[in-house]
Amino acid sequence: MMVSELKFLVAGCGSIGRRHIRNLATLGARRFVLCDLSHERLDTAAHGLDAPVLTDDFESALEEGADVALICTPSSLHLEMALKAARSGMHLFIEKPLSDTLAGVDELLDVVERNNVTAMMAMCYRFHPVLRRLKEMLDSRVVGRLYHVNGYGGHYLPDWHPNEDYRKEYAARKDLGGGVVLTSIHGLDNIRWLFGEVRDMYAFVDRVGNLEMDVEDMALGIFRLDNGTYVSWQTDFLQRADQHRLVVVGERGTIRCDVLEGRIDTFLVDTGGWETETVPFETNTMYVREMQYFLECLEKRMRPVMDVVEGYRTLKLALDIKECGANLYRGEGERRCLTV
Repeated sequence: MMVSELKFLVAGCGSIGRRHIRNLATLGARRFVLCDLSHERLDTAAHGLDAPVLTDDFESALEEGADVALICTPSSLHLEMALKAARSGMHLFIEKPLSDTLAGVDELLDVVERNNVTAMMAMCYRFHPVLRRLKEMLDSRVVGRLYHVNGYGGHYLPDWHPNEDYRKEYAARKDLGGGVVLTSIHGLDNIRWLFGEVRDMYAFVDRVGNLEMDVEDMALGIFRLDNGTYVSWQTDFLQRADQHRLVVVGERGTIRCDVLEGRIDTFLVDTGGWETETVPFETNTMYVREMQYFLECLEKRMRPVMDVVEGYRTLKLALDIKECGANLYRGEGERRCLTV
């Protein structure tokens, strides 16, 4: 079935929902059912579309007979909505994270398999040109066997969506599945994708700033992977200058990757110096490529690489970090927290 013939239900018309709607329309989608509690957001999301169905009730949206459901609501609602859509036979595109809990994931996996649903997690950074270039370099073993990796990033939450009150957004609210670990779960997914699975961890998760919210604003983890590589990872909602950097140290050199600047610096023992590679990109590029891949999976009936199982594994890692970090902060945990 061509994209123009598919009907897309988009649950959640905030910033990410509207981005996916625009990109789908650019890629040829014409039939939309838009669902959101806010009529203002619905009107904004519907702008430029040809007579979309608008509703503030998810049950009514399901009755419109969409072929595909995009779940773009707060994290705590993802599983319940995805389950209902999958039971109706709709294919799924689920925004990260899969949920804020593991409860119900097994049921979703079962429904997806039983109803032959194509289900994909939205992990847009797997389509970022800078990180895809880094993946090529790692797969080619440019710096040989890896010893250790440092991943560092963060942003100031009130600046994230400047036209919104950050205190009301899901990222700042425990009841909606917020907190920096789940909101910034891309960084953990990148660790699994680029470097391997985590075996052991030591983590701190805390609220150290002055933001008005009831969730953590900083997380710091040290991991040992199955392949022996060590990784340190830090993210926060506090820094006023956005950052997203990786430093990879291997037996034959070092790679410095600045995702926001689109720059990769490589030092190799063979050359004895640094070489810089610029990777041009626009932010929306990764979202478009992500959606193109999803549509290709629908057309060819392929199982996405970022399926619900991958979503589960990354979510479990994030929740293990939250548990490990909280226990250590309270003095209740052992010095090593296992994820296996």
